[in-house]
Amino acid sequence: MNYTERTVTLKNGDIASLRSPGPDDAEQMIRYMKAMSGETECVGRYSEEITETPEYESAFLESILASPNSVQISAFINGILAANASLAPYSGRIKFHHRAVFGIAVLKEFWGLGLGRLLTEACIQCALDMGYEQIELTALEENHKGIALYKSVGFEQWGRLERGSRMKDGRHKTEVYMVKYLHS
Repeated sequence: MNYTERTVTLKNGDIASLRSPGPDDAEQMIRYMKAMSGETECVGRYSEEITETPEYESAFLESILASPNSVQISAFINGILAANASLAPYSGRIKFHHRAVFGIAVLKEFWGLGLGRLLTEACIQCALDMGYEQIELTALEENHKGIALYKSVGFEQWGRLERGSRMKDGRHKTEVYMVKYLHS
């Protein structure tokens, strides 16, 4: 799904352009993923695990634009890819067509400007437009700001997995599972 571009004014007065990233954004997306994954443990990969080539990423972004049930929405500030959110099917199987998986990350430099809320709300609307009945996510229990954001837009915690993530130094972290029901 291609998210139609729109501009928004952020809390600090900067203008952000929200749009689906395309094949021409592949190299910038790889730089963003490497930077973001090096800034926080609250995402699923370490920066050295970002091994996508520009060709692979370009084809991947093209496939998302062509997909009727997936979307990526990026926030660009002064030409910099500052944040990205994604919504994808939980599974391609018929029994699970009603479920979407959500993920989001914001570069540390742009924390506190409202990008997380803007992208989360945009993805919720896309999920409704695509006919999903629920959106699911996983967050590290220590991601208090993220969890507060998710709760503020209607996500509910439905489970926890102790030792769900294991850091490089051997520490284990608890994962929190959350869901937002779109239809009653």
